[in-house]
Amino acid sequence: MGLVKYFYRSNRHVKLAVILAPLLAIGGYILTGIYLDDKIEAQPALDKPLTLQPGCHLLSGVCELLHREIAVNVAVEKKNGQAFFYLSTSTPIRGAIIAFANSEPRSMLSRGDSKKWLLELQSPVHTGQTAKLVISGDKHRYFAEIPILE
Repeated sequence: MGLVKYFYRSNRHVKLAVILAPLLAIGGYILTGIYLDDKIEAQPALDKPLTLQPGCHLLSGVCELLHREIAVNVAVEKKNGQAFFYLSTSTPIRGAIIAFANSEPRSMLSRGDSKKWLLELQSPVHTGQTAKLVISGDKHRYFAEIPILE
């Protein structure tokens, strides 16, 4: 109770400082975050990891990979005895490269626009392998390792 009495007895400059200090601290914290985020985004050729979302079963469904700037869906489908690797993104990209297990990395082909990509697989994909994906965007590159599960 003594603190409240002291506050009311103090002059108006102290009252104003006590009220404005927390607001200025929060505002400074937010503005610093915005400033630093813009500086990080402006760095050229920065490699950023994609986060694999839970429940990813590449051979039997669609896997979702996320980053703050981009969402990526990948899937493997078999049609007429041939396997295809599909990739779709939330933002346009310049290209994508994928490698399965110890095979050579291969470039994916665009399916009409720069958000949908396709690769015809030469060899079958097996459970337990790992797919390594690199996506090249306008400013950054994104990478991920995707475990292949049934």
